[in-house]
Amino acid sequence: MMKKALLITYYWPPAGGAGVHRWLRFSNFFKENNVNLHVYCPDSAAYPMIDKDLEREVSADISVIKRKIFEPHKVVGKKNNPNVSGGFTQSKKTSLVQKLIIWIRGNLFIPDARMFWIRPSSRFLKSYLSQNPDITTMISTGPPHSVHMIALRLKKKFPEIQWIADFRDPWTDIDFYNDLNIGKWANKRHHQLEKLCLDTADKIVTVSDNCALDLERTVNKKVEVITNGYNFPERGNKVNLDEKFTICHFGSLPFSRNPEVLWECLSILCKENEEFANDLEVKLYGPSDFSVVERINFFKLNDKVRRFSIVKHSESIKLQEKAQLLLLVANNTGNVKGILTGKFFEYLGAYRPILAIGSKDSDLENAVNNTKSGAFIGNNELDKLKAELLEFYALYKENKLKSNSRNIDIYSSKHLAKKYCELIN
Repeated sequence: MMKKALLITYYWPPAGGAGVHRWLRFSNFFKENNVNLHVYCPDSAAYPMIDKDLEREVSADISVIKRKIFEPHKVVGKKNNPNVSGGFTQSKKTSLVQKLIIWIRGNLFIPDARMFWIRPSSRFLKSYLSQNPDITTMISTGPPHSVHMIALRLKKKFPEIQWIADFRDPWTDIDFYNDLNIGKWANKRHHQLEKLCLDTADKIVTVSDNCALDLERTVNKKVEVITNGYNFPERGNKVNLDEKFTICHFGSLPFSRNPEVLWECLSILCKENEEFANDLEVKLYGPSDFSVVERINFFKLNDKVRRFSIVKHSESIKLQEKAQLLLLVANNTGNVKGILTGKFFEYLGAYRPILAIGSKDSDLENAVNNTKSGAFIGNNELDKLKAELLEFYALYKENKLKSNSRNIDIYSSKHLAKKYCELIN
C-alpha cells in the first residue's frame, strides 16, 4: 500500500546551492519505494542562489505546495546581508551595519531569520493535514531550523503523525554559530528549542556518524545516519581534461574554510619547481571571503589562482569532470569531525581525484579513505600535502592522473532514498 509523507523544506527549486540537492535527489526515488511525497516550501523566497534548471529535475509524481514567506533580509538588501552567498563570505571586512545585522540574526531571530514563516505555515499545514488524513509521516529538513519549529507545532496538533527531523547541518554546533555573537539568554533559548525538537521528534536523521554522536549527547534516543548522495553516471565517458594542472574548488570559501596549508604548500612548490609553477592553475568557482584572497596575495599566488562567479549546477558538473584535481575543504570550526558535505558525493560522481583538507579522524577522512577517491590532508599536514601534490603532479605529467574510487554505490541517492522510505514504512 502506498504511504503518503509531507516534506517541510525551505530549499526547493528554483533554489540553487548546496541546501537543495539532498532532498531533490532523494524525492525522485520515493514513489518506487511506495511513498507518495508532498513537498511544502516557500513561494518567492530570497534564496542566495537561483537555478531554474533544477525545476526540470522535480518528479511529476511529487505534489508541491508553496506559501509566501516574509524574510527580513529582503529589507536590508544584498549590500548589508552578510549571508548573501549562503555562507559567511565577505568581499571586505564586516561593516558596523553588518555586525549589527549578525547580532540581530543570532539574538532576536530565533532559531533563524525564517522564524516569521513558522506561524503562518503551521496554520496552513494544520488545515492541509486535516484535509489529507492519509499523510502519516512528516519530515522537516533543516537548516533553516525554523522548519523544525513548524513540524513541532504540527506534532502537537497531530500526535499520531510520525515526525522525522532531518538535520542536514547541526543547529547549535553549526560552524558559524559562534560568529553570530549570541548572548547568554539567546544561547540558552537556542539550546532549549533544539532539545525540544529532538525530544519530540519520533525519529532523527543526520548526515554523518559524528553529527549523530553529537545529537545523541543532547537527546536520549538513537539518531539514524543517512548521508547525502548523488546519482552517479556510468564511467567511461570521454572527457577532455584541463590542459593545465588544475586544482578546482566549487562553492563558497568562507574564512572558516580557508585552506592556509594549501596556499603555503603551493607557494613552496612553485619556488622549488619552475615546471610545476608553469603548469599550475587553481580555479575557485564561487565567492571567496576577503581573508582567503589576502592569504593568496600573501603567498604571491595571484597569477596562479583564477576566481570565477557562481555557475549553474549543470555547468558546475561539466567543469568538475574536466578538472585534474577537485579541492574539498572542510570547515575548521563547529562540529569539524562531522562535516561530510554534499559536495563530496558530487565530486565522486565526477570521477576525478579529490584533494580533501580537514580535521583528522573525521567522517570526511573516513569517507575519502573508504572510497579510495583521493588524498585526505589534515589542516596542518604541510609535508604530507607536499608529497601528495607531487605524486598527483607526476601522474599528470604522464597523463595517468585519474580516479580509482570504489565502494561508492552505498552513496547513491537511489540507495539512500530506499533507506529513508524504510524509516517511513
